[in-house]
Amino acid sequence: MRQTMLLRVGLMMMVAPLLLGGMLAVGASAAEGSKPRTKAVPSSHVRELQEALQQSGHDPGPIDGIMGPRTKAALRKYVAVPPPQAPTPADQVIARFRTERRESP
Repeated sequence: MRQTMLLRVGLMMMVAPLLLGGMLAVGASAAEGSKPRTKAVPSSHVRELQEALQQSGHDPGPIDGIMGPRTKAALRKYVAVPPPQAPTPADQVIARFRTERRESP
C-alpha cells in the first residue's frame, strides 16, 4: 500500500509540470491568438512516465518516450482516479493475520 502511495506521489510530481506546461502554453497562445505551443518534454521523462503509468495499471501504449494519444489517455485516466486511502487499523490487523497464517506450519 505504501509503495502504491509513493508511486502515485512520484507520478503526480512528474505529471504536474507536463500538465501545467501545456496549460500555460495554451493560455499564452490564446492571448497571442496563435496555435498552442508546448515545450518539448525530454523522451527520457516521457519514458519514465509511461513506465510508471504501466506499473500503476494504466495502458500508455508502447514504452517509446513519445507523448502520443495512448499515453495522454492513460495519463488522463490516472489523474481522474482518486488516490488510495491510507490503510485503516482493520486493514493492518487483517494483513498481520495473513502474514501469521503464511508463517505458521
